[in-house]
Amino acid sequence: MKTSAAAEQLPASHGPGRRGAVSSAPPVTTLARVSRQVHSRWPEFATLLLYAALVAFAIPYHEPWADEAQAWQLARTLSLPALFQTYLRYEGSPGLWHFLLWVLIHLHVGYTGLHWVCGGIATGASALLVLKSPFPRYLKLLLPFTSFLLFQYAVVARSYVLAPLLLFFVALCWKKSPLLLALLLGLLANVALHAAVISAGLAVVYLIDQFRDGAARDSRRRSQLLPAALLLLGLWALALWTAWPPADLSAHASSVPVESRAFFLFAFLSLVSGIAEPWILSVPFWIAIVLWFAAFRKPHYLLPVLFFAAFSGKVHANWWHVGLLVPLVITLMWIAWPPPGAKVSEPDAIGRYALVGMAAMQLLWSGYAIGFDHYRAYSPDLAAAQFLRPFVRQGAPIAVTSCYDPGCDACRSVGILPYFDHDIYIDQPDPFWLWSTRNRTEELFDKVLPAHPAVVIVEMRTPDPDGPINPSDPRIQLLSRTGYSFTHMFCGTRPEGFRLAEKSCHLIFQRVDSSPEIPTTRSSAASAAK
Repeated sequence: MKTSAAAEQLPASHGPGRRGAVSSAPPVTTLARVSRQVHSRWPEFATLLLYAALVAFAIPYHEPWADEAQAWQLARTLSLPALFQTYLRYEGSPGLWHFLLWVLIHLHVGYTGLHWVCGGIATGASALLVLKSPFPRYLKLLLPFTSFLLFQYAVVARSYVLAPLLLFFVALCWKKSPLLLALLLGLLANVALHAAVISAGLAVVYLIDQFRDGAARDSRRRSQLLPAALLLLGLWALALWTAWPPADLSAHASSVPVESRAFFLFAFLSLVSGIAEPWILSVPFWIAIVLWFAAFRKPHYLLPVLFFAAFSGKVHANWWHVGLLVPLVITLMWIAWPPPGAKVSEPDAIGRYALVGMAAMQLLWSGYAIGFDHYRAYSPDLAAAQFLRPFVRQGAPIAVTSCYDPGCDACRSVGILPYFDHDIYIDQPDPFWLWSTRNRTEELFDKVLPAHPAVVIVEMRTPDPDGPINPSDPRIQLLSRTGYSFTHMFCGTRPEGFRLAEKSCHLIFQRVDSSPEIPTTRSSAASAAK
């Protein structure tokens, strides 16, 4: 009895059952914890490894196109004050991406290195999705390989590569610090104008959630929301100030006419064109997504989608814009996902099936885009730069003009410039394309042509990927009359889903005596760049 009583007086941790556990079990080391984590989550880590390998496989075969080059040239040749105070206004874009490029350039990262940085950013976004999202494993293993996450926002070096990373961080921090969330939403707004609209929609959703949870009656929570709101408003103001269009902006930024049928058509197309192909398959996807949020009594979570569609109805959305809906839907479902162990209802199951169907379609898109970029030219710029290098080395004068292309003119000539350390065109005043009515490139071309520059590059684009050159174009006729011979053509085409977008070409015209000991046989970008 005494022994028993004494034992009862011992601390619980010293009881017979626990004494053995404490004394015999070795401490769990960090290495052991990591090893246990890897063993339990090996499918996720294998998915990330495969994702990184596919991106690394695709990057060396990708030829950057003019839009990638334009941002690089702006950041490469301008100071930060000039960028933000003047030139970004002509881009119709906030400046977060250009600021990142400016930093990378000053860290001596080259044009090729930029694409590896983008691949790293995309892999980081996929790591958040695979390792931190609440989705079931089959979704985690599928979603990173959708076309926009694997190719358009990973291999192509444009500002949109930042959007998935910021959106997934928003989902991860949704119920944490309001100040951190405001910072993330503000940075998202500075990626692109379409991303800014998404940022505004997410802020409205968050505000509704806060009011539903009683934040208006809680003084402590109100005091947290106030500095967050001020930070977000400041970052929104920065995005708006940076992208505010100047008075002399050229016609490329013209918006869709405010005519009801055109507005609703473009709004509808922005919702369906980046989800599935043919577009009619996107309609059941959106019905399933609406039912999913309605089942969880969170239909207001679709406000960012509606904001995006309304903005796209007014300002036309391109392929790289409509793709933002993919990480956006993932983010919204991430935030609203039911807790572990919750029963899967019929609308919940339908929403999950819709994600699987969308991902399956886009897996095929990803394969098509990577395969196309591997074997054919995404852009003609690299091949044209390789051809022009001997002329540039010898200081031969090079002029640039375009076939009739209102709103763009010779804008795609900028794609060649990152491969040289200076502006190689004698009739283009800036080492980037200035989207201004004051751009005098075509006017200067008419002035320098009588001096017979050694090489003339004629920029041409056509919506038909197999479209022929029009020999009766006024510029081509002019060059033929002034002693120039058409010697080379470099073309590239961008894949969008299972379709090919417009074909963009550099047509090379040379004087008979201008060749610096290189062949004058015609070549295409596919043979020269691959």
